[in-house]
Amino acid sequence: MPTLFFNATRDSKTGTIYLKIVNRAGAPQPVRVEFSGLASIEPKGQSIAIGASSPDDTNSITEPAKIVPVTASVDGLGTSFTRTFPAYSITVLRMKAK
Repeated sequence: MPTLFFNATRDSKTGTIYLKIVNRAGAPQPVRVEFSGLASIEPKGQSIAIGASSPDDTNSITEPAKIVPVTASVDGLGTSFTRTFPAYSITVLRMKAK
């Protein structure tokens, strides 16, 4: 059973690339990302991630913000890079192609 899923899309009007990674494993997963057919990708981008400490975690009335999206600036992006994705997480990397 696969523990890592991904999808990449590109907005043809803005050149923005959205890389979506789902890590359903109980450990962080380093992933080598390689894009072909692009001249370059700006090294700085944005990460929007949501994750949990176990697959049974949920938000509740007593903990309504236990699982929330976290937006952060990221660096080190390009047409080829390695990034570690946290356990039990969904991450969207927003990158600008040049």
